[in-house]
Amino acid sequence: MIRVNIRTLVDSIRSDGAVIAGTHRDQLSLAVPSCPDWTVRDLIIHVGVVHRWAARFLAQGSDPAERFGFDTSDVPDDAGLTEWYAARVAELLERLEVTSPDTTVRSFAGQVSASFWFRRQAHETSMHRWDLQNATPQGAEPVDGGLAADGINEWLEVFVPRFLKRGPGLPDQEFGRVIRLVDPDVGEWTMRLEPDAVKIDAGAHPEVVVSGSMSDLLLALWRRIPLSQLSIEGNRAPLDALLDAVRVT
Repeated sequence: MIRVNIRTLVDSIRSDGAVIAGTHRDQLSLAVPSCPDWTVRDLIIHVGVVHRWAARFLAQGSDPAERFGFDTSDVPDDAGLTEWYAARVAELLERLEVTSPDTTVRSFAGQVSASFWFRRQAHETSMHRWDLQNATPQGAEPVDGGLAADGINEWLEVFVPRFLKRGPGLPDQEFGRVIRLVDPDVGEWTMRLEPDAVKIDAGAHPEVVVSGSMSDLLLALWRRIPLSQLSIEGNRAPLDALLDAVRVT
């Protein structure tokens, strides 16, 4: 499975954060099609408070006394919003630079290594950078292929088990069915559906094969683009069932 190194994750946060911080004031009222009910202003506030949230978890180590919520107490008006966001991403980057990825910290998923937050914040920033650009007439640049591949890994490893265990889960008839995701130029995942997770099973015969660029595969899993923008061969019922069960936004 394709993974990226810590430096690549940090560099991605820095570059995508710079795009968000560079938003023009006249774009703040634009609707964000991929995040219903949000404007660009709402998106920037969300990413900024999530950066602060992550930085606080990283600063407190493995057992913070405080269970952090999203702090919007100092969000300014439009005139100061991008500067406020730039300070939030800088705060996060400073914290990441002084944190060993192997350090044990807390997260919404319990105790984890700090590398969890490096990865989560890279994908948070990249996905919302895409959302922001997609709201503009110029359109969005794709997610870098290597980063998108790691984002698919994260979706499979973190979010699929979390949603299957906490939500209604998959219909019984989908257990054991096999889905393959393919970018012919980069790599593929063959996964078997289980009650509370997916199991990577490279030798299994898939019932459905979903093909596209790594960026488009990731964006479809996160419901940013419709499945119609991908090539789908076979019985798509297990794919639809998985996406219905794992509704991450």
